[in-house]
Amino acid sequence: MLFGLFKSLDEKVKEDKENLIARLKDSELKTLIIEMGNNKPISNNIIKRQKRDQSFESKDFPSWYAYRISDELSDIKFKPELIELLKDKDFFQYKQYVLRCLSSLCVNCSDYELFEFLISELKKTDKEEVITTVLSRLNKLRKPATLNIDYLKQLLLNGTYQNRIDALSALQNSEHKDLEEILILKLKTSDQHTKGMICATLRSTGTIKSLEPLEAEFKKTRSNDLKYFIQSAIDEINERENSRI
Repeated sequence: MLFGLFKSLDEKVKEDKENLIARLKDSELKTLIIEMGNNKPISNNIIKRQKRDQSFESKDFPSWYAYRISDELSDIKFKPELIELLKDKDFFQYKQYVLRCLSSLCVNCSDYELFEFLISELKKTDKEEVITTVLSRLNKLRKPATLNIDYLKQLLLNGTYQNRIDALSALQNSEHKDLEEILILKLKTSDQHTKGMICATLRSTGTIKSLEPLEAEFKKTRSNDLKYFIQSAIDEINERENSRI
């Protein structure tokens, strides 16, 4: 009997989430952005389930779904509307979510003009949360050697710890030859998480030059997690180099 009751509540929660997704996908851009900052439980059913399970999940909040839907934005016609929202003083509290939507357009449309615009906006702030919101989305953008990534390199070299992690993420898929030397030097850090992020970036940016320092790090570390990231980078670089032969 109790099992049936719990299942019924879970079914209601599932339905509430499905309804939210449908509503967000059909909503205006402004509504989607507001929901990106909504960290209240989706429904009373979720609150009831929390009381039963004594825990919330990230998927219990509108913000989780709004972020995922915003990541899929690919219609460039949204670009001017989003840029206008940045100028709206009444919408200022949602600025980081507007920038996130613009970063999704940048990646999904390979819009390098928009990349430069986003960087110009980030230069105006030192708020780590805003910088993270944008840079965490730019990792999948291919960055040709002609693209100016000086801001990202400066964050990597001189930024806060979080800035450096975000820069490493955003520098993935870059084709700038000088970046590899910077990453190899940064491998000397004692911070394991940073080393892992460097390896993740070298997966898409490293050449044969990176193999020796990566192999040396592999021999030194006792961390199985770091060994995985190092080996992954080595394998990816070798595959890329062999494809050029």
